[in-house]
Amino acid sequence: MEVDIKAPVKADIKALVKAIRRSRDLTQEQLARELGVTFSTVNAWENGRHRPIPALLAALERLAPRARSSATRRRSGGAQRARTARERT
Repeated sequence: MEVDIKAPVKADIKALVKAIRRSRDLTQEQLARELGVTFSTVNAWENGRHRPIPALLAALERLAPRARSSATRRRSGGAQRARTARERT
């Protein structure tokens, strides 16, 4: 049996799903709708009970937050979102 060493472990999947939801300010249900899966599927990923199939893992990776330069954040409104987030705390 061959093991894919590039495949993320469950802890990485949990962190990935949480990071996506936080960065996009989505509930598990909203993310599920966006991906075309059920709430319970997203919940199982986020709690480490199941792993997404490869196609859905690729979709999650496309949604993953990326580090961007401050100029890019300003153009896309990221600076405003950051200020708003700081004001909430």
